[in-house]
Amino acid sequence: MKKYLFLLLLSLPYLGNAQSETIQKWHKKYDNAFVMFFYHSTLNMLNMQNNEEFQDIIKDIDKMKLITIDKKEDSFTTENYKELVSDYKSDKFEELMSMRQESSKINAYIKEIDGITKGIAVLINSDSSMTIIDLKGSVPLNKIGTLAKQIQTLQ
Repeated sequence: MKKYLFLLLLSLPYLGNAQSETIQKWHKKYDNAFVMFFYHSTLNMLNMQNNEEFQDIIKDIDKMKLITIDKKEDSFTTENYKELVSDYKSDKFEELMSMRQESSKINAYIKEIDGITKGIAVLINSDSSMTIIDLKGSVPLNKIGTLAKQIQTLQ
């Protein structure tokens, strides 16, 4: 029994490092969606041109999960979008910013605990797809749009 308790105590810090409950729920709901998962080391490998701006953006990201849902194929509606936003708000994320980039509407949400950024969610809503970027860690707030644009080039 002591052995199991010890193992549980050792694993507690890792349990807090998971992606948000919301991204996990939506990944299960749209299991045929396009999904990418990056650790910090993987993000560093994407920076093959040694772009200093990109390096500055990713330096404090521990993990990032991206899900792209094809709206037509998966019957993703406005009601689904409202549910997604509601799920993030229930997961203690607060709206940070809203912007338009080309034909996409981008909404960013932030989760802070005691003034420390623990996660950022970026929702990119275009005519044909819904992309969810869920970050564990932080990104300079003035670079969220740049990150979203960079991520869209990977798809």
